[in-house]
Amino acid sequence: MSKKRKRISRRRLAGQRVLAHVPTYHLETGDHKPVTAARRYIAEAGLRSPALVNVRRNEHTTDKFFWGEKGLFSAQYAEENHFLFPSLRNIVDSVGEDSMFEGLELTSDDWEEIEEYEYAFV
Repeated sequence: MSKKRKRISRRRLAGQRVLAHVPTYHLETGDHKPVTAARRYIAEAGLRSPALVNVRRNEHTTDKFFWGEKGLFSAQYAEENHFLFPSLRNIVDSVGEDSMFEGLELTSDDWEEIEEYEYAFV
């Protein structure tokens, strides 16, 4: 039997497009856990938000983090909830929603959900 493909939500695809405009940094974990390595790198390098930090755990696994205004989040959370972060909202506003989300066909339900959370900036 063929394996069923997992469908990525339109909201997450939209978030991936937004995060494509954020600077990305790559590092190895060293002796630390991935989140600790990411936090130490952010502190030592003096990174400003927004930023993506890709931490390579081993040759097969990479953990992705989003450095936002209020702390470190998983990149997947930032993709799915990009509208909660003011700095990502600024990116969307500067690029333009029409060109950023062109071809995604976000439905009115998607926009209602996004607008419902507008007040809840993280």
